Amino acid sequence: MAFVRVPGNDIPEGAEEHWLEGRGGVKVRVMTAPSTRPGAPRGSVIVAPGRTEFIEKYFEVTRELQQRGFVVFCIDWRGQGLSGREVENSLKGHLSSFDDPVNDLSTALKLLGAKLPRPHIGLAHSMGGAIILRALQTRRIELDAAAFSAPMWGIAGLKEGAKKYVRFMVSLGAGGQFAPGVEKKWKRENFKKNPVTQDRERHARAQGLIAEEPRLALAGPTNGWVAASADATESFLQPNALAHIRIPVLIATAGAEQLVDNASHDVVAAQLPDARHITIAGAKHEILMELDQYRQEFWTAFDELAGRVAPATAQ
Repeated sequence: MAFVRVPGNDIPEGAEEHWLEGRGGVKVRVMTAPSTRPGAPRGSVIVAPGRTEFIEKYFEVTRELQQRGFVVFCIDWRGQGLSGREVENSLKGHLSSFDDPVNDLSTALKLLGAKLPRPHIGLAHSMGGAIILRALQTRRIELDAAAFSAPMWGIAGLKEGAKKYVRFMVSLGAGGQFAPGVEKKWKRENFKKNPVTQDRERHARAQGLIAEEPRLALAGPTNGWVAASADATESFLQPNALAHIRIPVLIATAGAEQLVDNASHDVVAAQLPDARHITIAGAKHEILMELDQYRQEFWTAFDELAGRVAPATAQ
């Protein structure tokens, strides 16, 4: 078993690691884990992590979903976690296009279909929210419902001039260079200054996993990543770009957000025919890695969504 281990982050029961080859020969790591409730599973939850994240960071979430009666799928996106990189420096957060991780996800769900009973519910955080929405927009995956935690449908403070610059750099063949002003190395994050959670223990756990396995480390994004994220998020704002996504959707906005553009959540929600949009007041960006009071607010809304497409049977 190749999962990274640290105390207090138990490997979910029955978890298996799978590898597939994506476009350009990039190796992509995936996990599946069975339901731990008696009886037939309610369905599968497709967990889509954010930028810099990895499967082990979602072990607690995976166990909570297993206890709810779901089979769980989670992916290390290309360019992060233990998946392969498209650039030589593994600390660079790089994607050429968001359609590459969309294709990786589509391929993985097809290959592992026998392990993933329907209905399928997406649970996507931050960048994972952009990838899942792009996959739905382009009809590359079929979900029965989707829950988005602080989705990256716009980046806070990313101005038009910066978008023009990174696109110009990509056109010159410099897409693999670090974007201006970003961190070029990974260093253990100071809890007091972190923009993502107020939960000291969960923050320490995530940092401890990277210290234990340095290959999980990621620094700042490249010009290519910023350009690709701008392309994907702008595509969501085109008229009728999302009108065909008729599944039930939950959008959870973090009230104390510092990284993504919360205004984009309103814009996307208005386009989706069956969306519920909540704001979790006081929560920082990583709602599922936050203090229990904020997590509980999210789980209550998630359970309501899940109940619509995968009713829980009495125990």
